[in-house]
Formats: sequence, C-alpha cells, structure tokens
Amino acid sequence: MSASVQSDIQIGLKTNIQEIALDLCTMTGAKACYLAMRERPAAPPRFIGAAGVEGDPPDWNEIDGAHLLRRIGHNSALIITEQSRHVMLLALPASNRNIGAAILLFDAEPPPISDVIGATARLAGLALESVWQLSALHDQAEQIAERTRLREIQLSRNLIRGVIDSVPMGLVLIDPAGYVLAANRALAGRFGLEPAMLVGRFYGNVLGEWNESAAARTFATRQQQRLRRTLQRPGGGEALIEIASIPLFDASGAAYQAVEVWEDITERVALQTQLVRAEKLAAIGHLAASIAHEVGNPLQAIQGFLALFLEQCPPETPNQHFLQLAEEEIERIVRVLERLRDLYRPRADVFTHVDVNELIENVLLLTSKQLERSRIRVLRELDPDLPAVQGVADQLKQVLLNLVLNAAEAMPHGGTLHVQTYRHHVVDGRDTIAIAITDTGIGIPPDQLTRIFDGLHTTKERGMGLGLYTSKAIVERHLGRISAQSIPGEGTTFEIVLPVRHEEIRHETTRENPGR
Repeated sequence: MSASVQSDIQIGLKTNIQEIALDLCTMTGAKACYLAMRERPAAPPRFIGAAGVEGDPPDWNEIDGAHLLRRIGHNSALIITEQSRHVMLLALPASNRNIGAAILLFDAEPPPISDVIGATARLAGLALESVWQLSALHDQAEQIAERTRLREIQLSRNLIRGVIDSVPMGLVLIDPAGYVLAANRALAGRFGLEPAMLVGRFYGNVLGEWNESAAARTFATRQQQRLRRTLQRPGGGEALIEIASIPLFDASGAAYQAVEVWEDITERVALQTQLVRAEKLAAIGHLAASIAHEVGNPLQAIQGFLALFLEQCPPETPNQHFLQLAEEEIERIVRVLERLRDLYRPRADVFTHVDVNELIENVLLLTSKQLERSRIRVLRELDPDLPAVQGVADQLKQVLLNLVLNAAEAMPHGGTLHVQTYRHHVVDGRDTIAIAITDTGIGIPPDQLTRIFDGLHTTKERGMGLGLYTSKAIVERHLGRISAQSIPGEGTTFEIVLPVRHEEIRHETTRENPGR
C-alpha cells in the first residue's frame, strides 16, 4: 500500500471519530467530547480522539482524561460535578461488551441520565465499533499488500538472479573499498566457489591483486577500464580473460560501485591468431610460388642450354669440369625451387563429418561481443535439416570467421548481418549445401569485385589482401566454390557451396567397408 493511500485512510478514520464525538455533543448538549476505546476486552480504554463544538477542545492531559476513565469503572454512566468542572462519563456498549467510553464536558450541570442518553451511548458504541473494524480491515489489507509486495520483490530478485547466473560471462559488483557485493555463478565457478561465498570478501583475497584490477582503476579514473589476465582453469589449462569494469554513479556523480565483466576470450584470440598465421603462411607460400615460377622459367632455359652445350663439347674441351659443376649447382637450385613450391601446396588433411549450422553458431558466439559493440544485429536462417558435409572443421571455421569479420568491418556504423544455410541444387549428380552471409555495409565497387579473391589484393586501408584469397583456397580444397555479389552502398553477399560428400572419400570408405 502506498504512503499516500495509507495517509488518506488515517485521515478518514480520524474524521469518523470526530464526527461520532460531535454527534454525542449534539445529543447531550455538551461542549466537548473525548472518546476512548478498548482494543481488547480486558484492556483499559485508550484515548483515540476528541471534538469540540466551538473549536478544538482542551488537551486530554489538561482534563486529566486518564483519571476520569478510571472513575467510570464498571458503571454505564456517571455524572461528576466538582468545583467548576461538569463532566458526564458514558460507557459505550457494542456486541454485549463495553467497547469504550466517552467523556463529555459541560458549561453547566449535565442533564440527568435518561433512556435517550443510554440509546445515544449505544449508537455511539456501535459507530465506534464499525470505525474500529474498518481500521482493522485496512490494517489487514495493508499487511496483505505488504506481504504481496515483498513476495513480488523476492520473485523479481530470484528472476534477476537466475538471469545473471545464466550469463556465461562472469559478473561481480564491487564497492570502492574493494569488497565484493554480488557475483554470479560463472565468475564464482572460475574459483571453485559458490556466489554467496564471494559476497563480503575483499577482492584481493579471492579474485586477484586489487590495486591492479580494472575496478580499482575505474574508481580512480571514474571511467571504464579494460585489461586481460591469464587464469588457471579449474579442470586444468590456462584461460585468457578480458576484464571490463563499468562505474555506477550516484546522484552526486560519484562512482559508488563498479561492475566487472569477465569474458573468456581464449578461443577467440586463438582463432584470430590462427587466422593471422594462416594469412602470413599463405602470403609466404604465394610469394614463394611466384618466385619459383618467375625464376624457374629462365632457369630451365639456362639448364637446357648448358646440357645441350655439354653434349656437343668434345671430351678434351678445356675446363669442361667447371661446366659440369655449374650444371650440378643449377640442378640444386631447381630442387630449392621445388621446395619453395611445396610451401604453397596444401597439406593432406583428415576430412570428417562437419555440422555447418553448429560451426556457424560457434563463429557467431566468438564474434558476438564485437558485433554487439559495432551495433550489428544478427539474423539467422539456418536449415534445421541441413545434412553434414565432409570437411576440416577448423579450416571451414576460418573461412566463416573471416567472412563475418569482414562483414562487421563493412558496417562501421552498425547494420544487419544475415546468415543463411539451405540445401542447394544438385551439381553433377551430387547433393550440395549453401551458406550465405549478407551484410548491409558499404558494399564493394564493381571494378574491385572481380579481384577480391586475388592474393595480396585488398579494399581495406590496412589489409593484407590474403583473407579472401585463403578462404577461396580452403573452399576449393573442399571441392566447393565461393562467390560474391555486392551493391555499393547497400551491402554484400558471399555464398559458399559445398558438396555433402566427396566422391574420393566415398570411394575410400567403400573399399575399406565393402559390406556397406
């Protein structure tokens, strides 16, 4: 019950009591009336209100009201005339008991006790009982409302606690002194504790060095802070944690609390490192293949001419052994170039069944934080009946991660990332699936769209031009194809088509399991 409603009820009850007192004054001719009531049958009457015919009556203590109540005792009515005071005491009956008493003040001697005054006392008792019952009902309603409010607050707290505990990132609320006020299950689980075991403990005793923490820096600077820490996992191994702290300000603008968000970025950083490494290796391989090709052609001509010259030289030709040594060195150069070409040749990978939808969800999970910060909304349309494909999961994940990150960079002011999977039309008698990744970014100019898959070609200011080149090589290694369509200013769509099963793998399986 709100404070305003409660105040209105109290005012209403006080008004009703004053009206009963004024009615008694009118019926008896008194100048003032004081009402007292027994809250329980055996309890003494308690003063509850008064009213005067001509303004406010004298104070209760001034008329010695408590003493007068004791004088009425078990009498139904009593008239007291002493010195200059003229008083009538009336018991107020209701429900076969005296519910209270009335003290009436007169300017002259009170009228004699009559049946009319007795009936008036009974009516006043019934009215007083009704007012008191109404007050009790209001009190009961207030208690019920308070219990309901507390129950709703508890339910809300339980709901909030459930939501916070379901968040995969660690959350901890800290005061300026470094003490933990609240923590969720994800954070406490990193230290093998329950959330309640962290509350009230000093940050430096359970979570790490306080002075070097993100929260301590936030309290010192009143700004958001971000840092990275390496922690031991409960099951073994290390985890790279990114910790961001957010200040909470009071009405005066002071940071009175801070929230730390702990996010495990181990896999994301590993994938980014793997992607960078793959791009560098691809660049080296591409450069090595180019060098081997450019040097190999003239070297083959030199080797051919030298071999032809040695065949035509008579055995007694002076310094012929120098020419033979030169031929051997040229052969060694040829072998070095062959090894350079091997850097660009794909290694033999082990193909397994890959759930493309699951792979996409993993990539979107890894990039969710970056997409959220870039105000990018993700729209999924994944075919639930999509068949698995034969492939190398890590390589396909590298392709998807590269396309998603490229899409995010193409939407610097936010937008929508639409990811689709569906069964594609049959190609050469083989079932295929398709992955489409569409952004609402800046698009790619037509003159560059035909070159985006070329090595060392990039539309980015700081790009290396190897991401899409490597992605295309991986897709083609899986006997698939990748294509792009773009409208400048509206967005870009990349489509990957992959066979459900490689013919080579099916044949090998048949040979190994002829009964299948």
